[in-house]
Amino acid sequence: MADEKEGEKKRRPKGGIKHTPGRGHDAKSRLSKQKRFRKKAAKKRRSKLDDITRQWDEWESLPPEVQKLRPDKRPKLPRPKHES
Repeated sequence: MADEKEGEKKRRPKGGIKHTPGRGHDAKSRLSKQKRFRKKAAKKRRSKLDDITRQWDEWESLPPEVQKLRPDKRPKLPRPKHES
């Protein structure tokens, strides 16, 4: 009977399997949330930068006459400082 209990995985009071060191943390742990939100924020920043860069490329590809006639096509946000 004692051998059976040793072979089982350790469980928390609510029934979840305990954290295994080196394998990350629970989905609700602070570290995994921070990592997930950092990735999400970086993805948003990258997509926003790509969108602004695309808008400026379109604006610069227009001839000067068209730029004068269509000022509404000019991007509202400033040109990105560095493109990576």
